[in-house]
Amino acid sequence: MRIKSLRVSGFKSFCHAVELGFTEHGTTVVVGPNGCGKSNVVDAIRWVLGEQRPKHLRGGSMEDVIFAGSAFQKPLGMAEVTLTFANPTGDTLSRFNEYSEIAVTRRLYRSGESVYMINKTPVRLMDIRELFMDTGIGSTGYSIVEQGRVGEIVSAKPAERRTLIDDAAGIVKFRTKRQAAERRLEETGQNLLRVNDVLGELQDREEGLREHVENAQTYLDLQSQCRSTEQNLLVVRWHEVGLQEEKLDAKVAEEQQRQQDLQTEKSVVETDLQRLNLEQTQRTDQLTRKREALFQKERDIQEAENQRRLEQQTIENAREQQGRQEQELNELQERLARLEGAVQDASGQFETLTEKREVLETEVAEIERARTEQNDVLQEVTSVLQSLQKRLLKLHMELTNQTNQRNFLEERLTQFQERLQRLQGQRDANAELVRQAEDRAHASRQQLGSLQAKQTTLETRVEALGLRSSQQESDLDELDQRIRELRFQHGASRSRLESLQQIQGQYEDFSDSVQQFMERLREQPQLREQWGLRGLLADHLIAEPEWLEQVAPVLSEVLDWIVVERSAQLPELAGFCQQEGFGTLRFLALDRLPSVPEATLPGVSLNDHLSYREPLEEWGRRFFQRFRMDESGVWSHLREAWSDGSVIWVGPDGVRIDEVTVQTGSVQEGSLGFLARQQEIEQLEQQTSGLSEGITEQEGQQKTLREAWGQTQEALEQVQSEQREQELEVLGHTKELEHHQLELNRARQTSKQFDSDLRQLQEEISGAESRYENTTKLLGELEVERQELETTAETQQERIQSQSRRVEDAAEDLLQRRIAFTEVMEQQKTAEATHVRLCQEHSESRQRLQLLDSGQSENNRRLTQSRERIETIDASFGGLLQSRDTLKVELDSETVQHVKQTEQQNELTRTLQAKQKTLETVVSAAHDTSLKLAEFRMQREQLEMQLRDFTEQVPATLVQGLDLENLKVRELSREVQRLKAKLNALGPVNLAAPDEHAALVERLQFLTEQSEDLQKAVDDLKRTIRDINVESRRRFREMFDQVNEHFGEVFTKLFDGGEARMVLTESEDLLDAGIDIVAQPPGKKLQNINLLSGGEKALTAISLIFAIFLIKPSPFCLLDEVDAPLDDANVGRFNNLIRQLADKSQFIIITHNKKTMELGDRLYGVTMEEPGISKTVSVHFQTAERMVA
Repeated sequence: MRIKSLRVSGFKSFCHAVELGFTEHGTTVVVGPNGCGKSNVVDAIRWVLGEQRPKHLRGGSMEDVIFAGSAFQKPLGMAEVTLTFANPTGDTLSRFNEYSEIAVTRRLYRSGESVYMINKTPVRLMDIRELFMDTGIGSTGYSIVEQGRVGEIVSAKPAERRTLIDDAAGIVKFRTKRQAAERRLEETGQNLLRVNDVLGELQDREEGLREHVENAQTYLDLQSQCRSTEQNLLVVRWHEVGLQEEKLDAKVAEEQQRQQDLQTEKSVVETDLQRLNLEQTQRTDQLTRKREALFQKERDIQEAENQRRLEQQTIENAREQQGRQEQELNELQERLARLEGAVQDASGQFETLTEKREVLETEVAEIERARTEQNDVLQEVTSVLQSLQKRLLKLHMELTNQTNQRNFLEERLTQFQERLQRLQGQRDANAELVRQAEDRAHASRQQLGSLQAKQTTLETRVEALGLRSSQQESDLDELDQRIRELRFQHGASRSRLESLQQIQGQYEDFSDSVQQFMERLREQPQLREQWGLRGLLADHLIAEPEWLEQVAPVLSEVLDWIVVERSAQLPELAGFCQQEGFGTLRFLALDRLPSVPEATLPGVSLNDHLSYREPLEEWGRRFFQRFRMDESGVWSHLREAWSDGSVIWVGPDGVRIDEVTVQTGSVQEGSLGFLARQQEIEQLEQQTSGLSEGITEQEGQQKTLREAWGQTQEALEQVQSEQREQELEVLGHTKELEHHQLELNRARQTSKQFDSDLRQLQEEISGAESRYENTTKLLGELEVERQELETTAETQQERIQSQSRRVEDAAEDLLQRRIAFTEVMEQQKTAEATHVRLCQEHSESRQRLQLLDSGQSENNRRLTQSRERIETIDASFGGLLQSRDTLKVELDSETVQHVKQTEQQNELTRTLQAKQKTLETVVSAAHDTSLKLAEFRMQREQLEMQLRDFTEQVPATLVQGLDLENLKVRELSREVQRLKAKLNALGPVNLAAPDEHAALVERLQFLTEQSEDLQKAVDDLKRTIRDINVESRRRFREMFDQVNEHFGEVFTKLFDGGEARMVLTESEDLLDAGIDIVAQPPGKKLQNINLLSGGEKALTAISLIFAIFLIKPSPFCLLDEVDAPLDDANVGRFNNLIRQLADKSQFIIITHNKKTMELGDRLYGVTMEEPGISKTVSVHFQTAERMVA
């Protein structure tokens, strides 16, 4: 890939959009004065490649890259940079191979929103980094070297310096993968710990569920017997109800027959009534038709009258319109006569103007020819004058040159004389300098020996302090290791604590009813305040671990009791639980305190081994006061417990004796596991707190030791500083001695030079005097020639002025004729337009006249038609009146018949109502019987529905299989009650225990598999990290050796001698080793690279960067004023090296150096025409050379 172009808009000082094109195979140079925005080009490229650190963009925050405004421009709200790469060979990621160009865009808004795009498609920052990974391109790659980074490469820490080799070796992507794998490894390890914790808890719970499964099986067997007996009871009841239903069914049939007879009689009356209703309906329809016919006749009469009035109005309107048309016709005839005269006048005017235009055209052509002849004469005279002026100008220049030459020679002769005197005086003074230089060199040799002895003493102190610092660093490493171990233990305890707290919060050790109720409280926390709920009793109870097994018979019964503040809330709370179907729940009210035995009780109180959390302390102390323990056994207290109901004895091995019962055997561990887990949580909290304190203590020791190490380092740095100062002083005196020796040599050489200069000066004085005489003679000859040429030029100037006046007169005459010709042309156009307009108006008037003639004919035709229609209406009006009177007589006769038939209908209606009343009485009696029948049927249906809960067979089939004579309802009911009593005697049974046990086993299997998968994932991640480290070490070693070899070669080439190499710092792992640089310029022996000068440091860093380029060239290299510290000789060697590398990489250089500018195939200049806003200008040298050629 190569950079094709860079488009910057709103970025820093680039307010307006600026696009820079780059040479794909060559060097582009960017120049400009300080502060104009050159380095903003580098920042823009670094920013678009994904730089996230504002400090590296020379800003305080990322918002600083957006144009902030100037004196004349407002701030912008967005910065955008697009970097376009040419990709002809597809040497990038596979998904971009098909693109010949790749445009990377970054956009930032003041709101903080940031957008990354590749080829205008939004992408992640990760995608852009992957695109340039292993190419050396990127915000941290070695392809971008900005201001100050050259010195940083040399003075950086060894660990920071190795990033250059990592980028070149392609280790960056491996490091990214390793860091991601390490993060996943840590997360997987934490997950594995949690899964193992949960797995251990579930295994304990699975053992406690086994006894629940046995109780549930016994319960299910009894329940099966009870269901079978209850099913037989329902079948017998169904049979008896069926017998009653058959009797009622026969009675209902009799009543239905009586109802049917009455219904028949009613139907006969209804038939007669319907016949009369039909006849009455027909007669009503006939009356309606008569009325409509009469209405139609009256409407026809009204329409005829309206039509006659309308036709009369039409005749009057036609007469008025006829009068208006005759008046308009007369006016049009007069207008036509006027228009014909105007058309003739306009035609004559147009012909006159045409003749006048032709005459003016001839005159203009003649004047134009005369003016052209005068211009030709003027140009000829002017050409002669220009020739004379050129000769005169050349002569003036020659006179000036010769005059300047003569003046120069005069000054030169004066200077030679002064210099001759000065050289003679300096030669005498230099002899004294030679003697003084010899004295200073001798003194410097003596002082240098004293300083070198002091330097040896400082080196011994540095070595002792270094050993002490190393020991302290070793102690710090051990403390760091202990702190890491404590933090690991703290993390494991914290993880275990969180897992237990999560399990504890789900109340998995209690029944489904309790779990569902507590889950509802978590979902609706407002219910806690509404009913004063304070959790379970287990949440507020603490038992001593060693006594937990002995108190288990008591605690297992009460741990799932739900604590309520006030007993008045229990009815509402119970209703809510029944409505929600929660199952069996037990509540205790804190305001209902248990009674305390008045007498002193024997044995050990259970309160001695229990403690309570608020608000249960008072209630718990009173409740458990009557529970007593005896470690030697409780059987001796059997009679005492039976005689005193206020005492309950609890013994070892699960023995419990109260007033009426004795309980033996171990209890289920489910609910007790809650207490054990609660105690473990408290222990883990204490352990976590202790580990935190341990970490704090170790960190305090670490801080103290680090302060001591810091003091040692300060002392070491101080001695090293003194050592460096001493070295500098020794070096200074060495330089001073060399300087004094050099001064001595220079003074002796100067003496020889003075003698040579005096001889050369005498020869120069003689030559200058000869040239002065020749120049004076030539000046006289040139002055005569100048006077002759000036006379001839004045004569020619007068001829030009005379001819110019004649040309101006001819031009003025031509202008007047053209103005007159233009006026005639305009008049002709106006006359032509008038003629066309008048002709058009004449045509329109004639068309209007024809239209009026045709309108009069149409008006006469409408008058005739209206008179004819009036006569027709008058002839038919009499017949309409006669038809209306006949219809009125017929309508009166039909109305009388309609009234008679209505009276017959009313009589039949009264008879029908009497029949209906009798029928309703019979129907009511039948309804009562049907209701009783329906009740029996409903009972049978209910019994059938109840039977469906027991079996899929129909009741009739079940009846056939029973001995109905020996099965009685009462006996079956007693059997059902007996079986239910046995079920109740079992107490609370967890019927979900088998399913819970199966689900728990399934979950255990799942978690076991998950644990194995996580362990496998941990092993895979460790193997991946190991493989990454092996490959990274191999790549780093290979790249380090190759770069080290080329580094020495490039260093020797740039310094014209000397040697340099890279050295790995000591480290157990090659991936953690830093890189030190050892550089020895020619003629120097330095022990510290920081003693190099600024230019030497720059050349050393450039040598390292170009050594990397020789092995793995980056697609481009951006250098920002890296040649600033170099002198002219080093700049030359630097430029030669860039020319060699330009074939492999594309170079973009920002510089102030003129020699470096000569490297560029294209030159960009950055300026600020407007304060605060950068603009660019460009020059392509190859294009410019072709234009010059």
